[in-house]
Amino acid sequence: MERRAFFKLAGLSAAVLTVGGTLGACEAGKLPDNPLTAANEANETAGQSSVMGQPAISFDADVDVLIVGSGVAGLSAAMDPLEAKRSVMVVEKLDLLGGESYESNGVMRIAGTDVQQGAGVKTTVDEAWEARKKELSAAGIEDLEFAKTLFAAATDWANRLASDYNAQFADPKTYVDGKVNTSVMLPKNGLGDMQSVMMPLRDGLTAKGATFSTGHRAIAFILNEGGAACGMRFCVESGTSVLDVRARRIVVATGGFASSQPLVHANTPDYERVGCYTVASMGEGQQLCALLGGQLLDMDKAAPLTSNLPQATAWGMFGPTVIVDALGKRFAREDDANAAAGACFSEERGYWWTVFGKQLTESGQSRSIAEVASKNTKRLIGPFDDLDALAAGMGVSADALNETFDRYNGFVKDGKDADFGRTLYLDELEAPYYALKQLPQRYKSSGGVKTDKTGQVLSIVGAVIPNVYCCGAAAASSVGGLASNGAFGMLVGQAVAAALDAEDAEDAEDAAAPQDAS
Repeated sequence: MERRAFFKLAGLSAAVLTVGGTLGACEAGKLPDNPLTAANEANETAGQSSVMGQPAISFDADVDVLIVGSGVAGLSAAMDPLEAKRSVMVVEKLDLLGGESYESNGVMRIAGTDVQQGAGVKTTVDEAWEARKKELSAAGIEDLEFAKTLFAAATDWANRLASDYNAQFADPKTYVDGKVNTSVMLPKNGLGDMQSVMMPLRDGLTAKGATFSTGHRAIAFILNEGGAACGMRFCVESGTSVLDVRARRIVVATGGFASSQPLVHANTPDYERVGCYTVASMGEGQQLCALLGGQLLDMDKAAPLTSNLPQATAWGMFGPTVIVDALGKRFAREDDANAAAGACFSEERGYWWTVFGKQLTESGQSRSIAEVASKNTKRLIGPFDDLDALAAGMGVSADALNETFDRYNGFVKDGKDADFGRTLYLDELEAPYYALKQLPQRYKSSGGVKTDKTGQVLSIVGAVIPNVYCCGAAAASSVGGLASNGAFGMLVGQAVAAALDAEDAEDAEDAAAPQDAS
């Protein structure tokens, strides 16, 4: 009689949902390399789930690669395994694929792509990296070597999306002005149009054989009798049934924890009273990896904030705008998408106005402005023919607003923003004037699961945890941004495909070896 194969669960039971204690134990180094192996072996004969109240394990699907999360990192991780003819399943807890990448402003930091070169933009990856390196360093990114790897890989990622998956990007001629925005790409219809990138990628993956399941939330790794992850259990968001998936490799691409009030409270309590734009970044993937013995890093680092209308934060990158507070005072540079929200929150200004005029409404981002305006009519005022009328509409002092614009226009004449260092579109605004009222909100988190350069999850002692990978915003080494996270997913997909090839080759070699007659 063959020895029975036993499987156990390592997951988010009611007992382990006390996040502070769980994460604290990891950070204090109290967990062994695989904290569940001992319990797994001790309970092997019981044949029961290790999570109280969970039904017995029964696999509903068996695949080579299981990807948890369908954002830009998760979908990108599916490319290479599928192209290597591996079976791939992508599971998403939301009802629609795409995760929260759909909600982003669509700005991708990339250089040297075929689309850019075809439009006459000759900036190379190495040239663009020098400027990007300064930005990331100022933002507190420490592993600049890996950040450079992601930045360079993003070029290949974008080229593959365009050539192999028919992703649609905007013509750079519509937003590149001389040396301005030479290392930026946008979706086909500009800011906020991520469906032009994500939908073709989804359809291309489907055509290559990927299977998708939505409305299922990951709650536990499934462990084999040796304590190694061999699958994952999901629960149906709208019911009580479960889905068990067996997989040779598992990729965790569930995003960060910005939407989780308990995790924000535990890690960055100064930001727990800030509203949150995202709703699904709950940190489940990070918690699950920690329960598997994975190491979590830098989750207590503050992340940048955005506006409750994220597209509007990027308008200053593509045309002249002026940011003012409730008193009509300018307080942040307009060409940095996170500057206004960060300063508004840290300086307790409450809210701010983005003032814009004719140049922006007639720019290549007119679709974005029209979309935001139509959906947020109570937050938009204008048009106004002069600043006095604009001030009245905003409810601020006309003298204060005129003084602000006089100072700003002086910087325009000097060609240098002496207050905040704005460099892009330092131009005077032309009437008619509009103003959009915004609030600071969370949208991302810092830190996450520690991985090696291939994305394999590392334990608290630095050992590779077998079969489990992590990429995108769930990983500690993510630098944020659509292109970097897409590139991260692509690199992990390449590593997974290579690992499966090596494993199959080793198995074939073992099978071909002469058997010991004894």
